[in-house]
Amino acid sequence: MAAMRKYAYGQTPPDIGENDFALSWLAGVRHLKMPSAGESFWHEHGEVQIMHCFKGEFGYEFEGHPPAVLTAGHYIVIPACLRHRHMNSIDPAGHRIELLVHPPKGKCAFSLAPRSVVKSLLETVVSSACRPVAAPHGLGRLLLRLDALAARGAKSLSPEELALARSLATLALHLCAGADAAAHDEKPDVRLMDEAVAWLERHFAESVRMESLVAYMGYSRSRLFDLFRKHTGLSPADYLARYRIGEARRMLEETDAKVLDVAEACGFSSAQYFNAAFRRLTGLTPSEWRSRHGRTHH
Repeated sequence: MAAMRKYAYGQTPPDIGENDFALSWLAGVRHLKMPSAGESFWHEHGEVQIMHCFKGEFGYEFEGHPPAVLTAGHYIVIPACLRHRHMNSIDPAGHRIELLVHPPKGKCAFSLAPRSVVKSLLETVVSSACRPVAAPHGLGRLLLRLDALAARGAKSLSPEELALARSLATLALHLCAGADAAAHDEKPDVRLMDEAVAWLERHFAESVRMESLVAYMGYSRSRLFDLFRKHTGLSPADYLARYRIGEARRMLEETDAKVLDVAEACGFSSAQYFNAAFRRLTGLTPSEWRSRHGRTHH
């Protein structure tokens, strides 16, 4: 068996390469999904990197530039031949996609845009280098589709799927360059915090640990809580408690379920805890609430 080829850090072949794309400007795409942290070393690339984060929080250090932190819903552009590494030499767990881009050269088999247009787009993209940029609306979903193709590898893709990958990559370049002005009408942080709210509401009946929400969203705990409070005015725990009480009020008003059963159905670990939380937020005990607002009083 031939020995496995070893590559320098950051230099492994892309999952869909330049020959697979047959675009004059795209050197390849990498699917980067790490279940656990690893080491990071100073390195550079011969191409411009466009790195989009789906989940996680990635700190970068650059030679000659201030450090930057890339979080979910953002992308960062790293110029060609710029030495960089992850902060503290730690490559964190998370999920990203990387586009490797070089200036268009010569003719290519597939041309979705003239060379002059691609050159202008690349100049615009590189002008925001080394700082996180909020992804325009739709870019994350578009890149997620491209990432799913890259995860399979070029050899597993049909000609139709490779054609789709070319189109997705070209559209991504347009969006990163801000070619679609309407793409900025919704902040990614808003969409992501809506997702965090939806996750809490889906799991309200369970024994929820905030660490699970942190892991699901891919943020650091402090950043997630800060964004969540800005979005809702509450911490995730306070939001969850209020949502549970809201569901409990509905059950007390609309059903004949026992108070203990209502408590369990709404994720409270004990009747005592349920009573205390209910009184704190409504000024009444669950039994008093039902007495005043139950369906026999409607």
